[in-house]
Amino acid sequence: MRRKLLAAAFLPVGAVLLSTSALFAQGGIPLGGNPFQGWNDKTIMMFSPHPDDDIIGCGGALAFLGGRGNRLIVVYLTNGEKGTFDPSMKSVSLARIRRQEAAAAYRTLGFADAQLIWLGYHDGELDFASARELRVRLTHLIRRRRPDVVFSLDPGLTYYRYHYRDHRTTALAVADAIGAAMWPLLFPAQGISAFRVPDVFYFYTAEPNLKLDISSVYERKLQALAQHRSQFPPANQHYSAQGPLPSRSDLEALIMPLTGGTTTELFRHR
Repeated sequence: MRRKLLAAAFLPVGAVLLSTSALFAQGGIPLGGNPFQGWNDKTIMMFSPHPDDDIIGCGGALAFLGGRGNRLIVVYLTNGEKGTFDPSMKSVSLARIRRQEAAAAYRTLGFADAQLIWLGYHDGELDFASARELRVRLTHLIRRRRPDVVFSLDPGLTYYRYHYRDHRTTALAVADAIGAAMWPLLFPAQGISAFRVPDVFYFYTAEPNLKLDISSVYERKLQALAQHRSQFPPANQHYSAQGPLPSRSDLEALIMPLTGGTTTELFRHR
């Protein structure tokens, strides 16, 4: 679904990302550093609208976190079951394929034991879901898992961040849930106490305060994204169980418009 809709989103996304260099030039924004290399024994919670946004937006950051006792919980808000141009594909089949691809991507990235949680909303229809239900579910997940850090899409800090459909809804709902989780009288549930998330890193951002150099792990990120074979040619045109992995150029053609670069990742740290 995303590859159809991105064509409409590329122009505004690209225009906003082009302003990133101007933001950096203003000063006061820490461009370098890698806060993730020193993390051990952390509980990391990732919220992603579709299987593969997580890898595109912060696969490099996650690659730095693997293998040091860090525990990863990934919450996919949709099944990603519409993302194909193949007219013979069925939604139920693609949902199954994308679950397998997501697990393979995390094995490749170094998180074979990542816990993947699927909320089951329909691809391309997240904005039609009950806003209250979604926020309650997300708030309770955060309170139960009590993560040391959350990764999610950036809703914007000083202005509304442009996103399309599922991205827009995910960005706003997760940010709202992070805020709600710390207030004990908001969405209370028996046996779940309020919780304040210590660190949040928003990706797909136009207001970055962290520019992460992922050159040393970039090939691992590409290999992980390549596991989402159903989203790239030729599999997105005619899927077969056996087939070639996506080309490097096709992988980078999807990364570039969403992140503004290849060997760097931008975050707004809160």
